[in-house]
Amino acid sequence: MKKQIIHKAGLFALLFGAMATMNSCSKELPAAEADPNPSALVAVHNFALLVPSNLTVMLNNANLSVLGAPASIAYGGSLSGPYAGVKPGATTVGLRTLTGTADLVSKSATLVASSATSVFAYDTLTPAGTIKAIALNNNMTAPAAGTANLRFLNLSPTSAVLSAVLTRTADGFGVATTGSTTFGNVAYVGSTTPNEATLSNFTNIPVGTYTLALVSGTTPVATTTLTIREGKAYSLVARGYAAGRPGTTTAQALGATLILHNP
Repeated sequence: MKKQIIHKAGLFALLFGAMATMNSCSKELPAAEADPNPSALVAVHNFALLVPSNLTVMLNNANLSVLGAPASIAYGGSLSGPYAGVKPGATTVGLRTLTGTADLVSKSATLVASSATSVFAYDTLTPAGTIKAIALNNNMTAPAAGTANLRFLNLSPTSAVLSAVLTRTADGFGVATTGSTTFGNVAYVGSTTPNEATLSNFTNIPVGTYTLALVSGTTPVATTTLTIREGKAYSLVARGYAAGRPGTTTAQALGATLILHNP
């Protein structure tokens, strides 16, 4: 009996020691801390027409590198990532051709820490070698459950005014449903001086599958299917030339691109 009591006492001592050691170790783990120097995030999207090559990106007059190579963005494309982190404050984004030594466009903005900004290159390359750009704020505030945020940008220089009609055919679970959202009579961004604050605004819509029709007047001029996911923020971009422009390639014909801002 005495031997049994000694064994129990020893077992309790070992357990107590192990618990004390675990508590001691847990107290030594460092607490998670917020980034003391958060970056500002910049994305770049290329919808500039008739530019003879991909666009390279200059950040404050230095080449932006992605995976060790200068960033190169094809027409209709975006930075991989999709963001580059930069020091908050005054920032200049320049865009030039692969072999160019001068910017086709230069966009300056004051970027706030932890903010997300998208620079959209657009319009047709002029004889003077210039294009246009806008810088929009991407509000990453999470939308309500079952919804997403979307904005419509008309970057088609020959379309004048377009409506984007989104007809919902299925919900987020793939169940057939109905409903629609329309962005009506949206002018080409370059027709006047763009109001970037207004263009930055999103519209909250239900998630699911949509059929998109770009409509000029009452005539559908392009259609496609979109999948809108819960909690996401998107830009829906009309880009390319409307039908009737001589010399338009298939790649630069009127169409739509859906850009996801928070993968």
